[in-house]
Amino acid sequence: MEIRKLEQWPEWLESERIIGTAFLFGFDEKKTEEKVKKQAAGEEPRDGECWGLFDDDGNMQTSFKTSRENVMFHGNVVSLSEVNMVGSLPESRGSGNVRALMAEVLRTFRARGDLFATLMPFSFAFYRKFGFDLIEKKLTQKIPIEELQPFTSTLTVRQVRSAEDMPALRSMYERSIRDRNLSPLRTEKDWEYHGNGEFGQPDWFTRDKQKYTYIFSDVKGDHAWIQFVFDQKDILTGDMRVTELVYDSPEAFRSVLAFIYGMRAKLVNVVITIPEKLDLSFLIPECSHAEQTLGGHLMGRVLDVEKALQLMYQPEGTGEYHIRVVDEFLSENTGTYLVTYRDGKTEKVERTEQEADLEVGIGTFSQLAVGLYRLQTALYREGTILTANDEILYRVF
Repeated sequence: MEIRKLEQWPEWLESERIIGTAFLFGFDEKKTEEKVKKQAAGEEPRDGECWGLFDDDGNMQTSFKTSRENVMFHGNVVSLSEVNMVGSLPESRGSGNVRALMAEVLRTFRARGDLFATLMPFSFAFYRKFGFDLIEKKLTQKIPIEELQPFTSTLTVRQVRSAEDMPALRSMYERSIRDRNLSPLRTEKDWEYHGNGEFGQPDWFTRDKQKYTYIFSDVKGDHAWIQFVFDQKDILTGDMRVTELVYDSPEAFRSVLAFIYGMRAKLVNVVITIPEKLDLSFLIPECSHAEQTLGGHLMGRVLDVEKALQLMYQPEGTGEYHIRVVDEFLSENTGTYLVTYRDGKTEKVERTEQEADLEVGIGTFSQLAVGLYRLQTALYREGTILTANDEILYRVF
């Protein structure tokens, strides 16, 4: 067995064949060969990396693609690699190929300094075997436009019409993600203006629709922006589907809702996907009129527990705690860590043989580290054991 990153176009071609076969996408060999040859020659961009597992005869059996980006974690910029399109030939499944390839690649990610690995799962149970667990979920909320009638605006509004507005959008976005874990730090290409309110990489779900972007400001500066598409329902009306919403205060958010209400002659509903904790049913007159759906689930895992503990926000004052993390897939993470802190920051993390105040599995640790759940919730999970130092640990997690 051999595992390596794929560097040549014939291997890229074979990887595409395996992935197409595994997912039953179909495989057009001629078109795919033309594409990967152009990528190898630098005539077309090739994003991310591709990895393969070969049997003893040198035949590729399993492959997947990965991409890397910078994200926020407790106010720090860290690197994250996403695993996608994990495919094995049907005839080789059940032989442990995905496990072997995943172990090698995750250790490569860890060695180069990535703090997280993420993926979109076809099965949560399957990927939990590799230490992945749910680390992000989104709440999509559908609200009748008439429910927004009580909101008023304190801000002026202008439509984005040129590249000159990009710095304002970018500044607001980067302020908004500073303390929002796993939010991507976008590249220059993501802020490239294309005209008509469009910017950044085309989105798969809205690629055929016109996007509209508006900025909300007052004399003190810019405070919010919204981007949306129109989903037509009949010849005259339809729904607003918000593709991005950034705001710096509750007042700015309410101004955005008032703006949306102003479009009621055309709109029936507004569909917004925002952080799970902001429940719009709490804000509108008839709470039962808010239709809510949880989705967009992302799995992920911490690759380096010690590094994560070093970067995390800590309680004010001074103190310490012992936490044991069990990682059955990347055994180098398993151990008990003594964390000492001062004034909100970690002073030192060191391995110890002392008894742990808290013991968790790597999946639960990853969830606690990014703030998906509080410790009070994590205690309901099998393998989470809190024995001492409750007051401090409830403040940490």
